[in-house]
Amino acid sequence: MFLSKIVFLKPLKNNYRYIDFPGYASAYPPLRSLPGIICNTSNIFEHILDIANRIILKKNNIIYPDMEQTPFIYLKTGKICIYNINKEGKIFTPHFIFHGALIYDAFFITRGQFQVMPVKALEDSELYIFPIDITFDDLWGINPLIVKNISYSQAVKDLCYSKLSCINTYVKPLNRICLFIHEMHSIYQKKTFYPNITQAELAFLLNMHKVTMSNIIAQLKEKKILKTFTKTELTIINSEELLHLGLNE
Repeated sequence: MFLSKIVFLKPLKNNYRYIDFPGYASAYPPLRSLPGIICNTSNIFEHILDIANRIILKKNNIIYPDMEQTPFIYLKTGKICIYNINKEGKIFTPHFIFHGALIYDAFFITRGQFQVMPVKALEDSELYIFPIDITFDDLWGINPLIVKNISYSQAVKDLCYSKLSCINTYVKPLNRICLFIHEMHSIYQKKTFYPNITQAELAFLLNMHKVTMSNIIAQLKEKKILKTFTKTELTIINSEELLHLGLNE
């Protein structure tokens, strides 16, 4: 699916008049997010979806950005991955985006000075594509909190991707895995939590084979550092040793 084929659909409304948001609508997203994983940075956009086009992207379907001018997109439900593709067709530098987050907001902020990557649905996803000609002035006129949220959301993404780059500078897969899981522990502040990512997806994110990931997770379980790592539960037994392995072995 090419973006140019769906971006010019007419939204339900094109009236950008001022809107009062309810008191719980905050422009400020969480300051920290998992490296390479973005979620719930832009829930404020739930209040202006009537000026966007609703698109259902089925699992494994891809949107290819084939336009010089690209709109920003809000992911209401689902889970997607954006990534680069080189001339040989190899996929690299993936980033995962979960419901409640914006896509292509950096492109909107920089007026196209940002490389736009394909969007692949990892599960059935509901997206809202905003008008390609909408401006900061239009958004400010609707409510200034929207413009603030775009800026804050992009800042969270920048910090998130910078942290991932730091983790991926460690050569050994064991270092990368331990550092990433310890970062998850630092954010959730719990021994057991919902990881929001599978072992295979983490392997993709950290640029290694999923078999390598599986073997290292098994080693960490044998050393009594991890107890479980499934799609719905990750339990850390020894966070201090996890960090030590990440930095030293």
